[in-house]
Amino acid sequence: MLDLDIGVSNKTKKKIDLNCLKKAALLTTKELYCGKKQVEISLVFVGEKKIRELNKKYRKKNKITDVLSFSFFESGDNFLSDKLNLGEIFVCVSYAEKNARKKGVSLKKELALLVVHGVVHLFGIDHERSEKEYKKTEKIQNKILSLLFKK
Repeated sequence: MLDLDIGVSNKTKKKIDLNCLKKAALLTTKELYCGKKQVEISLVFVGEKKIRELNKKYRKKNKITDVLSFSFFESGDNFLSDKLNLGEIFVCVSYAEKNARKKGVSLKKELALLVVHGVVHLFGIDHERSEKEYKKTEKIQNKILSLLFKK
């Protein structure tokens, strides 16, 4: 059984369903991680100013984005401790709200998608790198979202 410790920080005034988002992170981690260590992930929900700052500093892109992932998975130091710290995921809630409205989906579902997407990136899967990784990302996202939002 996977032991996942999820740290969550909501730096926005928006009320969000943290239980659903933790479950999204857990299901995605279970899908991708077959190790035996306790795993840690940090989820941070931020506004447009903070996500722009991070995007500019780390990706050299001076624009707002929906989600940024900072993976620690491949860090050699990570394998020396009892816990595996996968990394941090920053989600821009207002950007997610705009995307949800455009798509005609709930904010809850859009945030869950972004958390799943972020966790996939923590494992080093990058949909921009190749068609194969794009398809893998889509497959995982669809699977997890269908588990979370069964009709």
